Amino acid sequence: MTWCDALETMRTVQGVVAIIFGVGLSYLIEYWPKFEELDAKIKRLVIVGICLTVPLVALGLAWATGCVANPTGEDVWQAVMVGGVVFLGSQFAHTREL
Repeated sequence: MTWCDALETMRTVQGVVAIIFGVGLSYLIEYWPKFEELDAKIKRLVIVGICLTVPLVALGLAWATGCVANPTGEDVWQAVMVGGVVFLGSQFAHTREL
């Protein structure tokens, strides 16, 4: 996926949904009581881990259940890009605190 492809994805319904999901995730995880006690860097690592894990696990499940015959590098890269967009959405949710 090129830079232009990534920007095009962010202009699509899927890109917008990913951003909205990231914002929602950001607010949802704040309900975990121990989360507020973590250092800001650790919080970001937890969020990026969740954001990258979900689409990669979904790709793995799609492959395991036969929805995707043979995942390619492009499929993996797209899952990582979706995770990145979700992470950016989650970080955008906290710009109000700056």
